[in-house]
Amino acid sequence: MSIRIADLPDVAAAAGLRLRDELLAVLGGDLVSAWLHGGTTFADRPTRAGDLDFCAVIANVEPDERNPRIWRRDPASRPNRIHAVQEAIAGDLGVELDTLYLLADEVGFGRLPTSAFDESRRETGWAVYRAHWLAGQYVVLHGPAPDELVVAPTTAALRRALDRELEHLERHVYEGDANDPDEATYAILNGCRILHTLAIDSPVISKHAAGIWGLENLPEHWHDVINAAIRSYDGGASPVDAETLRVTMAPFVAMVGERLPGSRSRPAGPPRWS
Repeated sequence: MSIRIADLPDVAAAAGLRLRDELLAVLGGDLVSAWLHGGTTFADRPTRAGDLDFCAVIANVEPDERNPRIWRRDPASRPNRIHAVQEAIAGDLGVELDTLYLLADEVGFGRLPTSAFDESRRETGWAVYRAHWLAGQYVVLHGPAPDELVVAPTTAALRRALDRELEHLERHVYEGDANDPDEATYAILNGCRILHTLAIDSPVISKHAAGIWGLENLPEHWHDVINAAIRSYDGGASPVDAETLRVTMAPFVAMVGERLPGSRSRPAGPPRWS
């Protein structure tokens, strides 16, 4: 059972439908499928607007359309036009669009797909996305539902995806992002979600529910920062919460890393962005 668009906030529904219509105008029949997913589709979504996650599956993408250095110089190119309409929708409706554009001939496999309009970028969260979609955590806007297009992730694939997600959090620590309450909130709640996934082999949980899980399952000395992250996620963080998040982000992420078995060796150098 998937999510109905009527169950979404009005702004999220309007943004998703408008982007779908704009994609159809640009891509025509090459737009195979489109759906909304992510935090907005959960009933316990944050009270303040967050990112709106949108996925589109696209056929018949030309080689030049896969190279941002080429298509960004051509306002008439399809990727450039799509980027422009995204920016317009975000500005008009006050939403942040987090988009996945995937190739139709890559989505039916377990290996990491590449971004349709940037062949150098692989979607490292592929296993987590698929687990959410196969659990019905999406709103179809056009074409087949994602569970008609993708295959279930293996446990090994989920572990690799969690390791990359952890590495992304570690990169935020490395960059000094604990000073940003939003980034620290993201790290704490995503860290809880990683540990929840390890516990039950399913990543299908909202950030808010992951925080509640952390309060119920992690030692009490982490509860202050988890509660601060939950309040921050809902837009109600106090200055004390911001300071708690700042000083605890790094040790919390380190704790998650200690509990997550390494899925594979990492390259030398700083942690990578996902």
